[in-house]
Amino acid sequence: MTNELFHTAKAALLKAAKENSHPFRYFTMATTGINNSPRLRTVVLRDVKDDLTISFYTDKRSKKVTHIRENNNVGLLFFDYSQMLQLKVDGIAYLEQDEKLIKKAWKQTKTEAKKDYTTDMAPGTKIKDPEMIERLESVNYFSIVHIIPKKIEYLQLKKTEHLRALFSREDDSWEGSFLVP
Repeated sequence: MTNELFHTAKAALLKAAKENSHPFRYFTMATTGINNSPRLRTVVLRDVKDDLTISFYTDKRSKKVTHIRENNNVGLLFFDYSQMLQLKVDGIAYLEQDEKLIKKAWKQTKTEAKKDYTTDMAPGTKIKDPEMIERLESVNYFSIVHIIPKKIEYLQLKKTEHLRALFSREDDSWEGSFLVP
């Protein structure tokens, strides 16, 4: 039965990468910051490969990129309220290095979204007024982050009995076991 739960989780992630309205489209990512303090933020799911590599876009000057470079262990949290389904993912993050792939993704990014990667100052920079933000015409700081999942925890909240399972990646296969909710 754990195989069935794993396939449910995988199908939901794959579907979320294709459907903008899917509840998993926006998820929480945790990194470890300075002084080993946890840092959380919401990111937008952009792609999920069949091997479950998860991808999103970011400004390469952001703190999350610094955190990933310092410690690439990350945690992800997905929640679908309508299904009462939570997926918690532990993984290893890395930045895309292939400039052709980055340029291709940049070209496919909607014009209104591109502005997020063209500010003259890095994300998180203190400013006195939001009107002070300037956009650069010929430069962008667009980057792609990929996460290779190592563990996926599945939690289905139900009125009678919750259902919880843990899936661990062993080489290219996944092993599942039930957990006490």
